Amino acid sequence: MTSGVAARYATAVFELAREGGSIEKVEADLAAIEAALAESPELREMISSPVFSRQDTVNAVRAIADRMGLGLEVKNTLALMASNRRL
Repeated sequence: MTSGVAARYATAVFELAREGGSIEKVEADLAAIEAALAESPELREMISSPVFSRQDTVNAVRAIADRMGLGLEVKNTLALMASNRRL
């Protein structure tokens, strides 16, 4: 993902977190996702492989976010990014 696109997503997540008073939760959620990606080559493959349809990737990201207990800001942002093939 280009840095301009990444910056727009990051700004949007930060603004949502700030408005919702959940900056610390979002920070913890993003750290958890970072750790999961570092530990799981299967997860990295699933979110980056064109073999999976956009909808399959969105569904998988939502299921993983639910299982991890991620907040709505991060869950919905990840789903949007998956839908736009920006993960």
